[in-house]
Amino acid sequence: MSTPAPDRRRFIRASAAALALSAESYAKVPGANERLGVAFLGCGARAQAHINLVQKLAGSHRVAPAGVCDVWDGLEEDYTQTFGGTSTTRRYSQGLYPSAAKCGFAPTDSGRVVKDYRRLLDRADVDIVCVATPDHWHARMALDALAAGKDLFVETPLARTPTEAVAVMDAAAKADRVVVVGAQGLADPSWRTAHELVRTGQLGHVAQMQAGAFRNDARGQWRFYRVVEQMNPKTIAWDLFLGHRFDVNGVKLAPPPSVLPFDRVTFAQWRCRAAFSSGPISDLLIHPATKLLAASGLRFPKRVTGAGGLVLERDGRDVPDLATVVADFTEGSQMLLTATTISGYPLEEVIRGRLGNAKFVKGGVHLYRDDPSKAGLLPPRHDKPIEPTERINVDAPRNETEALWTHFLECVRSRNRETLCPPELGAAAVTLLAMGADAIRLGMTLAWDRDRREARPAGL
Repeated sequence: MSTPAPDRRRFIRASAAALALSAESYAKVPGANERLGVAFLGCGARAQAHINLVQKLAGSHRVAPAGVCDVWDGLEEDYTQTFGGTSTTRRYSQGLYPSAAKCGFAPTDSGRVVKDYRRLLDRADVDIVCVATPDHWHARMALDALAAGKDLFVETPLARTPTEAVAVMDAAAKADRVVVVGAQGLADPSWRTAHELVRTGQLGHVAQMQAGAFRNDARGQWRFYRVVEQMNPKTIAWDLFLGHRFDVNGVKLAPPPSVLPFDRVTFAQWRCRAAFSSGPISDLLIHPATKLLAASGLRFPKRVTGAGGLVLERDGRDVPDLATVVADFTEGSQMLLTATTISGYPLEEVIRGRLGNAKFVKGGVHLYRDDPSKAGLLPPRHDKPIEPTERINVDAPRNETEALWTHFLECVRSRNRETLCPPELGAAAVTLLAMGADAIRLGMTLAWDRDRREARPAGL
């Protein structure tokens, strides 16, 4: 752990350099003055943030929307939301035609406003594809975008399964395209600070890492997403939403309508259904897992186990509301990731080493020295806050998603494929968590076969 592979060091240096690229050097990059066209696949809530940022960066980075795709016609309206005794008026704007209008496209522009994403991949003025669909579509769309010669911004998780993740990772390597996975937290330099502590041996052998994600909402996690009557079989291409006619390596993306008939609640709140998501594991834990992998330099696990299930939110969902995943690595390290959507009390994000410990905090990293020759210096309990040996401050971005987009666009201009979250890192995070989700579902420990690059029951 104290001597990471050379490619890890190059990754860190290149990532830091990409973020620090000045306006002057940016203008000197080949192709810097050519406009980059972005096609948005999926026009839900997260995609709106991406569309807004691309439009914001249009002048400084010569980038603009080139097409939009969604299986739902969409809705734009003001509505009143009442929760906790407070009523607020909000603007709702999601789906195909509201997004087209935001991008300046006429709803009748069938070349740029589509329900079948493949039509946008054929466009010569599409340079970048942004995938922000439900999770089960990420890998298939990423593979098709890479095959079409497009650079790629794909939301987390990179894929749904280890097999899908490895397929995208391999395709990205062969396609020689610039790819970033949307783990926006990696735009915060704190993970690079922690990696330097690991790389330079200041923590000693890294034994254990921990992180978590915790939510608590009386409505039920993800049940607060709007369900409206305008979501119906006439406005939603349900076959395309399911993707049951599409596959990755022979495995269909989802069951057919005979198994999953049209349901507007499933459409709007798909993170509650196991056919499309593993709930808090794939949606919430993917971010701290990716950050810890990046900070430690670790990638694919040796074995993974998990525990949890559906305890309290019995509202028709079939994903866990309580989950803990533990992964062991051949390097002699362990990662613990825990999440619940029925309690909000947090867990510290910590990397524990033989000689010291690094804790992620807002605006930096706290270092806590340890000394095994003195039987440890740290107290056994948090009866009171432990004072760090050193506080390492970082200049964190105000908007991590904007910082990640800026970094990605600069990588596209310079053809730097070592982005802040490249496919290898995204695939490792998916593999770890998907194995954890399967371990919970199957009640067994799974091992990662590095030669065959697949998960199997441990001991076989």
